[in-house]
Amino acid sequence: MQCQLELIDITKSYKGKLALDHFSYRFEPGIYGLLGPNGAGKSTLMNIITQNLKSDEGRILLNGVDAQKLKQDYIAHIGYMPQQQSLYENLTLLRFMYYIAALKGMKKKEAREQIEGLLRDVGLWEERSRYMGGFSGGMKQRALVAQALLGDPDIIILDEPTAGLDPIQRRGIRGMIGELAQDRIVIISTHVMADIEAIAKETLMLRKGKLLNKLSPEAERLEGESLEDMYIRLFG
Repeated sequence: MQCQLELIDITKSYKGKLALDHFSYRFEPGIYGLLGPNGAGKSTLMNIITQNLKSDEGRILLNGVDAQKLKQDYIAHIGYMPQQQSLYENLTLLRFMYYIAALKGMKKKEAREQIEGLLRDVGLWEERSRYMGGFSGGMKQRALVAQALLGDPDIIILDEPTAGLDPIQRRGIRGMIGELAQDRIVIISTHVMADIEAIAKETLMLRKGKLLNKLSPEAERLEGESLEDMYIRLFG
């Protein structure tokens, strides 16, 4: 059965200011881009989906079942890469990955197999014994992508996944994301249009906590306007 994630009237405010205003959307397997200026509600939305933040109103349904009823079973379906590179600098990369695997309740054998494959995919297997405090920004980004994929989640939330990467690394991560999305929901928040223009099933544009527009590659071609041009027209 294909995974479905439905958000219904999700609302969140901070000190009386709306960050999300009755946001509703149904996600099915594929890649979805989140675009919008700072303060549009993208990070709030991702934190609510990952249950790092509670909404004031609204519901989240996973395959038709309320996330509040599923509790930890819901969390097991989620892989999350935060924007902040607040990693455990006193841990080696390998120890960090095993730590995240333990948090996700993975068995040691399964974790070992996945960790090696994921670190090879992001080009960090040879760095596995290094302490993460000595990693460059790009290496930290790749480590965060790898940990988000541990446990083979159905829903992957990526906040600025290619920040700090060079063009070759960025292309590699995009290719990896594209392969993952065959039977998963992948939601990407980014300011790099190229990260989603070629691979996103739909791009959701947010402003002041509302869904302003949604655009598929087919609609973009019909309108004869690039994603960057549309962004500038809507938010410039």
